[in-house]
Amino acid sequence: MAWKTLKSESITKNRHFSVNKDKCQKTDGEIVEEYFTVERQDIVVIAAFTSKMEIILIEQYRHPVKAVDLELPAGYIETSDNNIKEAAERELLEETGYKCKTLKKICESYASAGFSNNIISFFIGFDARKIQKQNLDQSEELEVKPTSWDKALQLLKQEKIKDLGSVAGILITAKHLENSDGNRLK
Repeated sequence: MAWKTLKSESITKNRHFSVNKDKCQKTDGEIVEEYFTVERQDIVVIAAFTSKMEIILIEQYRHPVKAVDLELPAGYIETSDNNIKEAAERELLEETGYKCKTLKKICESYASAGFSNNIISFFIGFDARKIQKQNLDQSEELEVKPTSWDKALQLLKQEKIKDLGSVAGILITAKHLENSDGNRLK
C-alpha cells in the first residue's frame, strides 16, 4: 500500500526542520498534487526517577503556544550521539543536571505520522541524581521540578501537562511500571 513519490520540492530548511512539498501517486493510481511533510530529527523523552521515586519534570515557557508547560526532559538526537541511549543521557544531563544509574528504552513511536517523519524514543531511568549544573541551549529557560509519581499523574489528569510527548511518556511509563515485576513505585 506504499505510495510513490513522483516529485519532491524543498520549501524551507533550517537546523531544526525542513518542509517538503511532494507529488505522490496512491496505489489506485490517483495523483495527490500537494502533500506537505516535515522532516525533523528523532527525539528522546525521558521519565527519570530519583531514589525517592520522584519523577523529574521540567517547567518551561513554550513560545509557539505562549504558555509555561510542565514536561518530561526531552530533546533531539544529535549527529554527535553514538546511539539513542547516549542521546537520552545527554539530554537529561543538559536540561536537568541529573544522571540515572539505570536507563532503558521502553517504547518507540512516530511523532505525528500524518505530516512528520521523526520518531520519538521513550526512556525510563532510575536512581537519578543531580551531578552538575544545567547546560541549557540558548533557546531554553527551564526549572527542574522533582515531583512525586502520584502528583505527576494528578497533574496529567488535571491537564497541567499538555505537551504530547510528555503526556505519552507518562502514560507509557505508567503502563510499563504496571506490567513490570519489579515495580519500584509500590
